[in-house]
Amino acid sequence: MKRFSTGTGLFRGFLVFGALAVAASSATYAQAPMPKPDIPQPREDAVLYCENTADKAAEARLQWQTWKLVSLEAKLRSRIEELNRKQKEFEVWVERREKLLEEVEGQVVQIIARMRPEAAAAQLATSDDDTATGVLLKLKARDASSILDEMDPARAAQLTQSMVGFTNDNDKDRSF
Repeated sequence: MKRFSTGTGLFRGFLVFGALAVAASSATYAQAPMPKPDIPQPREDAVLYCENTADKAAEARLQWQTWKLVSLEAKLRSRIEELNRKQKEFEVWVERREKLLEEVEGQVVQIIARMRPEAAAAQLATSDDDTATGVLLKLKARDASSILDEMDPARAAQLTQSMVGFTNDNDKDRSF
């Protein structure tokens, strides 16, 4: 009998294990998730969200661009004002320089006029063409001719040609 009872216990163990296995497998089948149905509503919500966000983003971008243009315009205006101020300063400086050059040039002409022709010729021979021509044109004709007479003939001819070209350019403006 012992054998039968041991076998019955073993048989009962298998039965219990089998019942538990069937119960567990049926429980997993019962708990399996159902497939979700397709819901088109989230797609519509996403489109509405994008449209609303796009409008706000475009509006924000437009406001930023407007602000940027206004700030650039302000910078440009201040730069224009600064340049106008500098231009006025430059014009004043040019006027002062021209006035000073006229005074200096007048003094140089007076100094050259008081020099002996040989010394004046030596000074003007080493000067650039524009300076020498300007001085000779401002001198009296007699003083200029005596200075040119003392110069090297090639340099005197060059300065005379410059003086003729200078006076011809000025004659174009005359109406007579």
